[in-house]
Amino acid sequence: MQSLRTKAARIRIFAGLCWLYTCIHLDRQILAILAESVKSDLRISDASLGALTGSAFSIVYALLGLYFGRVADVADRLALVRVGAWVWSLASVSAAFAPGYALLVAARAGVAAGEAIATAAAVSLMAELAGERYRARASSVFFACAFLGAGLAAILGGAVVDYFRGSTGMAGWRAALVAAGIPGLLGAAYLSFYRWEDIRPDESVRIGGSAALTMILVTASLLAVVVQMSWPPNRGVPAAVLLAGGAAAYWTYRLRRDAAASFRATLGQSSFRWLLAAFAAVLFLDVAASFWLIPFAQRRFGLGAATAGATLGGLMIAGGIAGSVIGGYVADRWRLRTAAGRVWTALIAVVAESAAILLAVMQSDYRLFLLAFCGFCLASGGWTGVAAAVGMDIVPRAHRGTGAAAYFLVTTVLGAGLGAWAAGMFGDALGSVNKGLSASSVVALMAVAAFVRLGHIVSKAAPDCSARG
Repeated sequence: MQSLRTKAARIRIFAGLCWLYTCIHLDRQILAILAESVKSDLRISDASLGALTGSAFSIVYALLGLYFGRVADVADRLALVRVGAWVWSLASVSAAFAPGYALLVAARAGVAAGEAIATAAAVSLMAELAGERYRARASSVFFACAFLGAGLAAILGGAVVDYFRGSTGMAGWRAALVAAGIPGLLGAAYLSFYRWEDIRPDESVRIGGSAALTMILVTASLLAVVVQMSWPPNRGVPAAVLLAGGAAAYWTYRLRRDAAASFRATLGQSSFRWLLAAFAAVLFLDVAASFWLIPFAQRRFGLGAATAGATLGGLMIAGGIAGSVIGGYVADRWRLRTAAGRVWTALIAVVAESAAILLAVMQSDYRLFLLAFCGFCLASGGWTGVAAAVGMDIVPRAHRGTGAAAYFLVTTVLGAGLGAWAAGMFGDALGSVNKGLSASSVVALMAVAAFVRLGHIVSKAAPDCSARG
Protein backbone atom coordinates (compact mmCIF):
# COMPACT_ATOMS: atom_id res chain seq x y z
CA MET A 1 0.00 0.00 0.00
CA GLN A 2 1.30 3.44 -0.92
CA SER A 3 0.75 6.69 0.96
CA LEU A 4 -0.69 9.82 -0.59
CA ARG A 5 1.82 12.15 1.04
CA THR A 6 4.07 12.54 -2.01
CA LYS A 7 3.18 14.55 -5.09
CA ALA A 8 3.77 11.56 -7.37
CA ALA A 9 1.39 9.40 -5.35
CA ARG A 10 -1.25 12.13 -5.44
CA ILE A 11 -0.98 12.24 -9.22
CA ARG A 12 -1.34 8.48 -9.44
CA ILE A 13 -4.40 8.42 -7.20
CA PHE A 14 -5.89 11.32 -9.17
CA ALA A 15 -5.35 9.25 -12.33
CA GLY A 16 -7.12 6.32 -10.69
CA LEU A 17 -10.07 8.51 -9.74
CA CYS A 18 -10.24 9.79 -13.32
CA TRP A 19 -10.25 6.21 -14.64
CA LEU A 20 -13.13 5.25 -12.38
CA TYR A 21 -15.07 8.40 -13.19
CA THR A 22 -14.72 7.40 -16.83
CA CYS A 23 -16.04 3.94 -15.94
CA ILE A 24 -18.97 5.48 -14.07
CA HIS A 25 -20.13 7.26 -17.20
CA LEU A 26 -19.37 4.29 -19.41
CA ASP A 27 -21.82 2.21 -17.38
CA ARG A 28 -24.25 5.10 -16.96
CA GLN A 29 -24.43 6.24 -20.60
CA ILE A 30 -24.16 2.99 -22.50
CA LEU A 31 -27.93 2.59 -22.71
CA ALA A 32 -28.10 5.54 -25.15
CA ILE A 33 -26.44 3.59 -27.96
CA LEU A 34 -28.23 0.40 -26.89
CA ALA A 35 -31.66 2.09 -26.76
CA GLU A 36 -32.89 0.97 -30.18
CA SER A 37 -31.81 -2.64 -29.56
CA VAL A 38 -33.31 -2.72 -26.07
CA LYS A 39 -36.55 -1.17 -27.32
CA SER A 40 -36.85 -3.72 -30.11
CA ASP A 41 -35.90 -6.72 -27.97
CA LEU A 42 -38.04 -5.88 -24.92
CA ARG A 43 -40.80 -4.04 -26.85
CA ILE A 44 -40.93 -0.98 -24.60
CA SER A 45 -41.83 2.70 -25.17
CA ASP A 46 -39.57 5.75 -25.35
CA ALA A 47 -40.83 6.79 -21.91
CA SER A 48 -39.68 3.43 -20.52
CA LEU A 49 -36.28 3.87 -22.16
CA GLY A 50 -35.99 7.32 -20.59
CA ALA A 51 -36.95 5.91 -17.19
CA LEU A 52 -34.23 3.25 -17.45
CA THR A 53 -31.49 5.81 -17.93
CA GLY A 54 -33.16 8.40 -15.70
CA SER A 55 -35.36 7.76 -12.70
CA ALA A 56 -34.65 4.02 -12.36
CA PHE A 57 -31.03 4.97 -11.85
CA SER A 58 -31.18 8.42 -10.31
CA ILE A 59 -33.59 7.91 -7.41
CA VAL A 60 -31.42 5.21 -5.84
CA TYR A 61 -28.25 7.12 -6.68
CA ALA A 62 -29.51 10.31 -5.06
CA LEU A 63 -31.00 8.83 -1.90
CA LEU A 64 -28.10 6.55 -1.07
CA GLY A 65 -25.78 9.39 -2.02
CA LEU A 66 -27.20 11.39 0.89
CA TYR A 67 -26.01 8.77 3.33
CA PHE A 68 -22.67 8.06 1.70
CA GLY A 69 -22.01 11.77 1.28
CA ARG A 70 -22.14 12.04 5.06
CA VAL A 71 -19.96 8.96 5.38
CA ALA A 72 -17.41 10.56 3.03
CA ASP A 73 -16.95 13.38 5.52
CA VAL A 74 -15.84 11.03 8.30
CA ALA A 75 -14.61 7.77 6.70
CA ASP A 76 -11.87 6.46 4.43
CA ARG A 77 -12.84 8.06 1.11
CA LEU A 78 -10.58 5.90 -1.01
CA ALA A 79 -12.09 2.74 0.46
CA LEU A 80 -15.55 4.02 -0.40
CA VAL A 81 -14.47 4.59 -3.99
CA ARG A 82 -13.11 1.05 -4.26
CA VAL A 83 -16.23 -0.60 -2.80
CA GLY A 84 -18.50 1.47 -5.02
CA ALA A 85 -16.55 0.47 -8.12
CA TRP A 86 -16.99 -3.22 -7.34
CA VAL A 87 -20.73 -2.81 -6.78
CA TRP A 88 -21.59 -0.78 -9.89
CA SER A 89 -19.39 -2.89 -12.17
CA LEU A 90 -20.90 -6.18 -11.05
CA ALA A 91 -24.40 -4.69 -11.32
CA SER A 92 -23.67 -3.61 -14.89
CA VAL A 93 -22.69 -7.17 -15.76
CA SER A 94 -25.81 -8.56 -14.07
CA ALA A 95 -28.02 -6.22 -16.15
CA ALA A 96 -26.99 -8.20 -19.21
CA PHE A 97 -28.88 -11.22 -17.90
CA ALA A 98 -32.15 -9.42 -17.05
CA PRO A 99 -34.97 -11.33 -18.82
CA GLY A 100 -37.28 -8.31 -19.01
CA TYR A 101 -37.86 -4.64 -18.26
CA ALA A 102 -38.59 -5.07 -14.53
CA LEU A 103 -35.33 -6.84 -13.69
CA LEU A 104 -33.41 -4.46 -15.94
CA VAL A 105 -34.74 -1.64 -13.73
CA ALA A 106 -33.46 -3.54 -10.68
CA ALA A 107 -30.02 -4.02 -12.23
CA ARG A 108 -29.77 -0.34 -13.11
CA ALA A 109 -30.63 0.44 -9.50
CA GLY A 110 -27.64 -1.70 -8.51
CA VAL A 111 -25.40 0.38 -10.77
CA ALA A 112 -26.79 3.47 -9.05
CA ALA A 113 -26.07 2.06 -5.59
CA GLY A 114 -22.42 1.48 -6.45
CA GLU A 115 -22.03 4.96 -7.87
CA ALA A 116 -23.69 6.46 -4.80
CA ILE A 117 -21.13 4.78 -2.57
CA ALA A 118 -18.22 6.14 -4.59
CA THR A 119 -19.12 9.51 -6.12
CA ALA A 120 -19.23 11.97 -3.22
CA ALA A 121 -16.03 10.48 -1.79
CA ALA A 122 -14.29 10.68 -5.17
CA VAL A 123 -15.34 14.29 -5.81
CA SER A 124 -14.34 15.59 -2.38
CA LEU A 125 -11.03 13.67 -2.50
CA MET A 126 -10.29 15.03 -5.97
CA ALA A 127 -10.84 18.61 -4.77
CA GLU A 128 -8.51 18.08 -1.84
CA LEU A 129 -5.77 16.62 -4.03
CA ALA A 130 -5.96 19.59 -6.42
CA GLY A 131 -5.85 22.45 -3.91
CA GLU A 132 -7.68 25.77 -4.17
CA ARG A 133 -5.56 27.42 -6.87
CA TYR A 134 -5.99 24.70 -9.49
CA ARG A 135 -9.37 23.37 -8.43
CA ALA A 136 -11.34 24.43 -11.51
CA ARG A 137 -8.72 23.03 -13.87
CA ALA A 138 -8.40 19.78 -11.94
CA SER A 139 -12.20 19.54 -11.73
CA SER A 140 -12.43 20.12 -15.46
CA VAL A 141 -9.96 17.30 -16.16
CA PHE A 142 -11.80 15.03 -13.73
CA PHE A 143 -15.25 15.82 -15.11
CA ALA A 144 -13.97 15.65 -18.68
CA CYS A 145 -13.75 11.93 -17.96
CA ALA A 146 -17.54 11.93 -18.03
CA PHE A 147 -17.35 12.74 -21.74
CA LEU A 148 -14.62 10.17 -22.26
CA GLY A 149 -16.81 7.56 -20.59
CA ALA A 150 -19.94 8.61 -22.49
CA GLY A 151 -18.05 8.57 -25.78
CA LEU A 152 -16.50 5.19 -25.09
CA ALA A 153 -19.95 3.89 -24.16
CA ALA A 154 -21.25 4.88 -27.58
CA ILE A 155 -18.22 3.47 -29.40
CA LEU A 156 -18.02 0.23 -27.41
CA GLY A 157 -21.77 -0.34 -27.30
CA GLY A 158 -22.25 0.33 -31.00
CA ALA A 159 -19.39 -1.94 -32.00
CA VAL A 160 -20.56 -4.81 -29.79
CA VAL A 161 -24.20 -4.52 -30.91
CA ASP A 162 -23.26 -4.69 -34.59
CA TYR A 163 -20.76 -7.50 -33.98
CA PHE A 164 -23.44 -9.65 -32.37
CA ARG A 165 -26.13 -8.70 -34.89
CA GLY A 166 -27.79 -11.88 -36.15
CA SER A 167 -26.02 -14.02 -33.54
CA THR A 168 -27.95 -16.92 -32.08
CA GLY A 169 -26.13 -16.49 -28.79
CA MET A 170 -26.21 -13.46 -26.50
CA ALA A 171 -27.98 -10.36 -27.83
CA GLY A 172 -25.64 -7.50 -28.71
CA TRP A 173 -26.93 -5.10 -26.08
CA ARG A 174 -26.48 -7.73 -23.40
CA ALA A 175 -22.90 -8.43 -24.46
CA ALA A 176 -22.22 -4.69 -24.41
CA LEU A 177 -23.36 -4.44 -20.78
CA VAL A 178 -20.96 -7.23 -19.81
CA ALA A 179 -18.09 -5.44 -21.57
CA ALA A 180 -18.99 -2.16 -19.86
CA GLY A 181 -18.61 -3.64 -16.38
CA ILE A 182 -15.05 -4.93 -16.77
CA PRO A 183 -13.07 -1.61 -16.71
CA GLY A 184 -14.54 -0.64 -13.34
CA LEU A 185 -13.34 -3.90 -11.82
CA LEU A 186 -9.83 -3.14 -13.09
CA GLY A 187 -9.96 0.36 -11.60
CA ALA A 188 -11.00 -0.96 -8.21
CA ALA A 189 -8.08 -3.40 -8.27
CA TYR A 190 -5.66 -0.58 -9.17
CA LEU A 191 -6.75 1.61 -6.25
CA SER A 192 -6.30 -1.28 -3.83
CA PHE A 193 -2.55 -0.48 -3.91
CA TYR A 194 -3.13 2.88 -2.21
CA ARG A 195 -4.45 4.11 1.10
CA TRP A 196 -5.86 7.48 2.06
CA GLU A 197 -4.47 9.03 5.24
CA ASP A 198 -7.51 11.09 6.09
CA ILE A 199 -7.57 14.13 8.34
CA ARG A 200 -9.66 13.75 11.49
CA PRO A 201 -12.88 15.67 10.79
CA ASP A 202 -14.37 18.32 13.00
CA GLU A 203 -16.83 16.91 15.51
CA SER A 204 -19.52 19.21 14.10
CA VAL A 205 -19.53 17.14 10.93
CA ARG A 206 -20.70 14.00 12.66
CA ILE A 207 -24.40 13.17 12.67
CA GLY A 208 -25.91 11.18 15.50
CA GLY A 209 -28.66 8.56 15.40
CA SER A 210 -27.96 7.66 11.79
CA ALA A 211 -29.59 4.22 11.96
CA ALA A 212 -33.13 5.57 11.51
CA LEU A 213 -32.03 7.91 8.75
CA THR A 214 -30.20 5.12 6.94
CA MET A 215 -33.26 2.88 7.19
CA ILE A 216 -35.49 5.58 5.69
CA LEU A 217 -33.11 6.27 2.81
CA VAL A 218 -32.65 2.58 2.02
CA THR A 219 -36.39 1.87 2.33
CA ALA A 220 -37.30 4.78 0.08
CA SER A 221 -34.74 3.59 -2.46
CA LEU A 222 -36.14 0.07 -2.48
CA LEU A 223 -39.73 1.30 -2.76
CA ALA A 224 -38.76 3.58 -5.62
CA VAL A 225 -37.28 0.60 -7.45
CA VAL A 226 -40.30 -1.60 -6.73
CA VAL A 227 -42.86 0.92 -8.00
CA GLN A 228 -40.88 1.44 -11.19
CA MET A 229 -40.58 -2.30 -11.70
CA SER A 230 -44.32 -2.78 -11.12
CA TRP A 231 -45.97 0.30 -12.65
CA PRO A 232 -45.80 1.89 -16.11
CA PRO A 233 -43.50 4.94 -16.35
CA ASN A 234 -46.31 7.50 -16.35
CA ARG A 235 -47.19 6.38 -12.81
CA GLY A 236 -43.97 4.79 -11.59
CA VAL A 237 -41.66 7.74 -12.22
CA PRO A 238 -43.81 10.39 -10.43
CA ALA A 239 -44.35 7.99 -7.51
CA ALA A 240 -40.63 7.35 -7.24
CA VAL A 241 -39.89 11.08 -7.31
CA LEU A 242 -42.42 11.66 -4.51
CA LEU A 243 -40.77 8.94 -2.42
CA ALA A 244 -37.39 10.54 -3.02
CA GLY A 245 -38.73 13.95 -2.08
CA GLY A 246 -40.12 12.67 1.23
CA ALA A 247 -36.86 10.94 2.16
CA ALA A 248 -34.84 14.00 1.14
CA ALA A 249 -37.03 16.25 3.29
CA TYR A 250 -36.39 14.01 6.30
CA TRP A 251 -32.65 13.99 5.56
CA THR A 252 -32.69 17.80 5.44
CA TYR A 253 -34.54 17.94 8.76
CA ARG A 254 -32.01 15.60 10.39
CA LEU A 255 -29.11 17.51 8.92
CA ARG A 256 -30.44 20.78 10.31
CA ARG A 257 -31.16 19.28 13.71
CA ASP A 258 -28.11 17.07 14.26
CA ALA A 259 -25.43 18.78 12.16
CA ALA A 260 -26.27 22.44 12.17
CA ALA A 261 -22.82 23.46 10.96
CA SER A 262 -23.12 21.25 7.87
CA PHE A 263 -26.62 22.56 7.18
CA ARG A 264 -25.50 26.19 7.41
CA ALA A 265 -22.55 25.46 5.15
CA THR A 266 -24.72 23.83 2.47
CA LEU A 267 -28.50 24.11 2.22
CA GLY A 268 -28.55 26.99 4.68
CA GLN A 269 -26.78 29.22 2.15
CA SER A 270 -28.91 31.01 -0.45
CA SER A 271 -26.00 30.79 -2.90
CA PHE A 272 -25.92 27.00 -2.57
CA ARG A 273 -29.69 26.75 -3.10
CA TRP A 274 -29.48 28.82 -6.28
CA LEU A 275 -26.59 26.66 -7.44
CA LEU A 276 -28.81 23.59 -7.00
CA ALA A 277 -31.66 25.21 -8.94
CA ALA A 278 -29.36 26.24 -11.79
CA PHE A 279 -27.64 22.92 -12.28
CA ALA A 280 -30.80 20.85 -11.76
CA ALA A 281 -32.35 22.69 -14.72
CA VAL A 282 -29.17 22.31 -16.75
CA LEU A 283 -28.90 18.58 -16.09
CA PHE A 284 -32.56 18.06 -16.96
CA LEU A 285 -31.83 19.26 -20.48
CA ASP A 286 -28.27 17.95 -20.73
CA VAL A 287 -29.11 14.37 -19.77
CA ALA A 288 -32.18 14.36 -22.00
CA ALA A 289 -30.10 15.49 -24.97
CA SER A 290 -27.13 13.24 -24.17
CA PHE A 291 -29.41 10.22 -24.20
CA TRP A 292 -31.86 11.05 -26.99
CA LEU A 293 -29.66 12.71 -29.61
CA ILE A 294 -28.08 9.35 -30.45
CA PRO A 295 -31.40 7.49 -31.03
CA PHE A 296 -32.63 10.60 -32.87
CA ALA A 297 -29.67 10.39 -35.26
CA GLN A 298 -30.24 6.66 -35.78
CA ARG A 299 -33.92 7.18 -36.57
CA ARG A 300 -33.60 10.36 -38.65
CA PHE A 301 -30.52 9.42 -40.68
CA GLY A 302 -30.77 5.60 -40.67
CA LEU A 303 -27.45 5.05 -38.91
CA GLY A 304 -26.34 1.65 -37.65
CA ALA A 305 -25.26 1.26 -34.04
CA ALA A 306 -21.55 0.97 -34.88
CA THR A 307 -21.58 4.00 -37.18
CA ALA A 308 -23.54 6.13 -34.74
CA GLY A 309 -21.39 5.01 -31.82
CA ALA A 310 -18.06 5.64 -33.55
CA THR A 311 -19.02 9.03 -35.00
CA LEU A 312 -21.06 10.51 -32.15
CA GLY A 313 -18.99 8.82 -29.46
CA GLY A 314 -15.81 10.28 -30.93
CA LEU A 315 -17.38 13.74 -31.01
CA MET A 316 -18.49 13.36 -27.39
CA ILE A 317 -14.94 12.60 -26.33
CA ALA A 318 -13.22 15.33 -28.36
CA GLY A 319 -15.84 18.03 -27.88
CA GLY A 320 -16.57 17.27 -24.24
CA ILE A 321 -12.93 17.15 -23.16
CA ALA A 322 -12.03 20.26 -25.15
CA GLY A 323 -14.99 22.10 -23.67
CA SER A 324 -14.09 21.03 -20.13
CA VAL A 325 -10.46 22.12 -20.44
CA ILE A 326 -11.37 25.44 -22.05
CA GLY A 327 -14.17 26.04 -19.57
CA GLY A 328 -11.93 25.30 -16.59
CA TYR A 329 -9.16 27.57 -17.83
CA VAL A 330 -11.52 30.44 -18.64
CA ALA A 331 -13.33 30.03 -15.31
CA ASP A 332 -10.11 30.18 -13.29
CA ARG A 333 -8.85 33.21 -15.20
CA TRP A 334 -12.18 35.01 -15.00
CA ARG A 335 -12.43 34.38 -11.27
CA LEU A 336 -9.15 36.26 -10.77
CA ARG A 337 -11.01 39.35 -11.99
CA THR A 338 -14.39 38.83 -10.38
CA ALA A 339 -15.76 36.48 -7.71
CA ALA A 340 -18.55 35.31 -10.01
CA GLY A 341 -16.26 34.54 -12.94
CA ARG A 342 -16.86 30.81 -12.72
CA VAL A 343 -20.63 31.33 -12.57
CA TRP A 344 -20.62 33.53 -15.69
CA THR A 345 -18.51 30.95 -17.51
CA ALA A 346 -21.09 28.27 -16.75
CA LEU A 347 -23.94 30.57 -17.83
CA ILE A 348 -22.41 31.23 -21.25
CA ALA A 349 -21.80 27.50 -21.78
CA VAL A 350 -25.40 26.64 -20.84
CA VAL A 351 -26.87 29.18 -23.27
CA ALA A 352 -24.65 27.81 -26.06
CA GLU A 353 -25.61 24.23 -25.23
CA SER A 354 -29.34 24.98 -25.35
CA ALA A 355 -29.00 26.63 -28.75
CA ALA A 356 -26.97 23.69 -30.08
CA ILE A 357 -29.62 21.16 -28.98
CA LEU A 358 -32.40 23.05 -30.74
CA LEU A 359 -30.30 23.36 -33.88
CA ALA A 360 -29.46 19.64 -33.84
CA VAL A 361 -33.06 18.40 -33.67
CA MET A 362 -34.11 20.77 -36.48
CA GLN A 363 -31.69 19.30 -39.03
CA SER A 364 -32.52 17.00 -41.90
CA ASP A 365 -28.97 17.19 -43.25
CA TYR A 366 -26.61 14.80 -41.44
CA ARG A 367 -23.58 17.09 -41.80
CA LEU A 368 -25.42 20.01 -40.24
CA PHE A 369 -26.59 17.73 -37.44
CA LEU A 370 -22.98 16.73 -36.75
CA LEU A 371 -21.96 20.39 -36.61
CA ALA A 372 -24.70 21.15 -34.09
CA PHE A 373 -23.82 18.00 -32.14
CA CYS A 374 -20.21 19.21 -31.92
CA GLY A 375 -21.45 22.49 -30.49
CA PHE A 376 -23.56 20.59 -27.95
CA CYS A 377 -20.59 18.50 -26.77
CA LEU A 378 -18.26 21.49 -26.56
CA ALA A 379 -20.75 23.63 -24.63
CA SER A 380 -21.76 20.77 -22.34
CA GLY A 381 -18.14 20.29 -21.38
CA GLY A 382 -17.77 24.01 -20.81
CA TRP A 383 -19.88 24.00 -17.65
CA THR A 384 -19.39 20.46 -16.33
CA GLY A 385 -16.09 20.87 -14.47
CA VAL A 386 -16.88 24.46 -13.55
CA ALA A 387 -19.98 23.30 -11.67
CA ALA A 388 -17.89 21.38 -9.14
CA ALA A 389 -15.51 24.30 -8.69
CA VAL A 390 -18.38 26.70 -8.01
CA GLY A 391 -19.78 24.32 -5.42
CA MET A 392 -16.40 23.86 -3.74
CA ASP A 393 -15.96 27.66 -3.64
CA ILE A 394 -19.25 28.02 -1.78
CA VAL A 395 -18.99 25.08 0.63
CA PRO A 396 -16.22 24.98 3.30
CA ARG A 397 -13.77 22.09 3.11
CA ALA A 398 -15.03 20.21 6.16
CA HIS A 399 -18.53 19.94 4.70
CA ARG A 400 -17.80 19.19 1.04
CA GLY A 401 -18.88 15.56 1.25
CA THR A 402 -22.28 16.69 2.50
CA GLY A 403 -22.37 19.46 -0.09
CA ALA A 404 -21.61 16.98 -2.88
CA ALA A 405 -24.37 14.67 -1.62
CA ALA A 406 -26.92 17.50 -1.54
CA TYR A 407 -25.81 18.65 -4.99
CA PHE A 408 -26.16 15.18 -6.48
CA LEU A 409 -29.51 14.65 -4.73
CA VAL A 410 -31.24 17.68 -6.23
CA THR A 411 -29.58 17.70 -9.63
CA THR A 412 -29.91 13.94 -10.05
CA VAL A 413 -33.56 13.55 -9.03
CA LEU A 414 -34.97 16.72 -10.57
CA GLY A 415 -32.47 16.97 -13.42
CA ALA A 416 -30.97 13.71 -14.58
CA GLY A 417 -33.84 11.64 -13.19
CA LEU A 418 -36.61 13.47 -15.01
CA GLY A 419 -34.91 14.78 -18.16
CA ALA A 420 -34.61 11.64 -20.29
CA TRP A 421 -37.97 10.29 -19.11
CA ALA A 422 -39.79 13.59 -19.75
CA ALA A 423 -38.29 13.93 -23.23
CA GLY A 424 -39.28 10.34 -24.00
CA MET A 425 -42.81 10.89 -22.66
CA PHE A 426 -43.17 14.10 -24.68
CA GLY A 427 -41.82 12.23 -27.70
CA ASP A 428 -44.41 9.46 -27.30
CA ALA A 429 -47.17 12.07 -26.97
CA LEU A 430 -46.00 14.35 -29.80
CA GLY A 431 -44.96 11.62 -32.19
CA SER A 432 -41.17 12.11 -32.40
CA VAL A 433 -38.17 12.37 -30.13
CA ASN A 434 -37.04 15.66 -31.67
CA LYS A 435 -40.33 17.26 -30.62
CA GLY A 436 -39.88 15.80 -27.16
CA LEU A 437 -36.41 17.33 -26.86
CA SER A 438 -37.66 20.68 -28.16
CA ALA A 439 -40.42 20.73 -25.55
CA SER A 440 -37.92 19.87 -22.82
CA SER A 441 -35.69 22.80 -23.78
CA VAL A 442 -37.99 25.24 -21.97
CA VAL A 443 -36.16 24.49 -18.72
CA ALA A 444 -33.11 26.34 -20.12
CA LEU A 445 -34.90 29.58 -19.23
CA MET A 446 -35.04 28.49 -15.59
CA ALA A 447 -31.33 27.70 -15.65
CA VAL A 448 -30.42 31.12 -17.03
CA ALA A 449 -32.49 32.92 -14.39
CA ALA A 450 -30.92 30.87 -11.58
CA PHE A 451 -27.38 31.48 -12.85
CA VAL A 452 -27.95 35.23 -13.03
CA ARG A 453 -29.22 35.28 -9.44
CA LEU A 454 -26.33 33.07 -8.25
CA GLY A 455 -23.77 35.31 -9.94
CA HIS A 456 -25.12 38.41 -8.24
CA ILE A 457 -25.08 36.71 -4.82
CA VAL A 458 -21.50 35.49 -5.25
CA SER A 459 -20.36 38.92 -6.45
CA LYS A 460 -21.86 40.65 -3.41
CA ALA A 461 -20.61 38.04 -0.94
CA ALA A 462 -16.96 38.16 -2.07
CA PRO A 463 -16.24 41.39 -3.95
CA ASP A 464 -12.54 41.17 -3.12
CA CYS A 465 -12.07 37.64 -4.48
CA SER A 466 -9.75 38.82 -7.23
CA ALA A 467 -7.46 40.36 -4.67
CA ARG A 468 -7.22 37.08 -2.76
CA GLY A 469 -6.59 35.05 -5.91
